[in-house]
Amino acid sequence: MAKHYQGSPVTTTTDQHFIPEIWADGIYKYFERKTVFRGLVDDYSALVGGKGYGDAINIPEMSLISASDKSAGSDVSYDATATTTTQLAINKHKYVAKLFEDVALIQSEADLVAKYSRMMGEALARQVDADIWAELDGLNQSQALSADDTLTATVFESALATLGENDIPYMDGQCAMVVNPTLFADILNPSAGIAQYFIRNDAVGEGNRGLRSGMVGSLYGIDVYMSNTVSTAGTSSTISGAIFHKSACAFASQQEVRVQSEYSVDALGTKVVSDLLYGVKLIDDSDNKRGIKFTNVD
Repeated sequence: MAKHYQGSPVTTTTDQHFIPEIWADGIYKYFERKTVFRGLVDDYSALVGGKGYGDAINIPEMSLISASDKSAGSDVSYDATATTTTQLAINKHKYVAKLFEDVALIQSEADLVAKYSRMMGEALARQVDADIWAELDGLNQSQALSADDTLTATVFESALATLGENDIPYMDGQCAMVVNPTLFADILNPSAGIAQYFIRNDAVGEGNRGLRSGMVGSLYGIDVYMSNTVSTAGTSSTISGAIFHKSACAFASQQEVRVQSEYSVDALGTKVVSDLLYGVKLIDDSDNKRGIKFTNVD
């Protein structure tokens, strides 16, 4: 039976200004939910967000100076702190675009809107994660696994020793460990040697926090996450995961996820585009190591 409307009908031309509002919240929600790495690195978005100028951020790397003895009757001396600057360029503009014919019908179905919103949000989130991981897998320090995508207690303890020897404060709550799905499954395996050190959130009264954040447990206080962005198996150059301090990588979004739309008479449909403008940069070098990556052996 045909539908009959009372009053003015809702059409894609008269109500197209509502389209961004309908889609934006859903797309951003799924973007936030699926982004693993963004919340684990330093975020400088506040320095450029919402501003129409500036395409780079200069991030200072200050070297540590030694404390001096104060002698009675003498003035203090001032050390010249050597400062190295790393530039974070805002040079990545990513988008997802779809043309929806008869979009008014699609938007009348909440389930369809949710599915399309999820797809577009996840696409942007995975791209951001891929770009951040492309920087993090360049960490200077590495630890070879004893077997592909398998973490033993001995190897993990060796990694912790390396972190400590390089003054990377892995116990300050600012370090995270992200691994590929296979290595993550090995960590969870009750028969694996490392499982005895893994503390699940639900086992310590934190309920389903991991389901919301992606972090389901920790190893020696280091939160452990899983990401499909991290490669599985491969060769000895394949990086299967990493432990890194929050300061090991910098991210900045000059424009958060936005949604724009335009009705196309030619296509008799509405074009919906969601985009994001950002930059990513690794802050890790030979004299300022901020993490360690795990390499496979084949």
